[in-house]
Amino acid sequence: MSGPLGVLKSIYNFFAGDAIILAGVALAFVAARLLVLFAGGLGAIAAASFVALIVASLVFTLWRETRRRNSASG
Repeated sequence: MSGPLGVLKSIYNFFAGDAIILAGVALAFVAARLLVLFAGGLGAIAAASFVALIVASLVFTLWRETRRRNSASG
């Protein structure tokens, strides 16, 4: 793989390495911003949802990797 596609793949692997983590972080930012806009001064709820969405994406990624390793070994 060479050229622009190789550069884009390298950048993606550097920042995320996994599409679920990348999507989870993007969703966390959008959700937190919407909560701040529409819920007014409830920054604590926005922060908690931000952290919860990122942790959920990490947990889902770890679950998927564990399942993949177990199916490959068994």
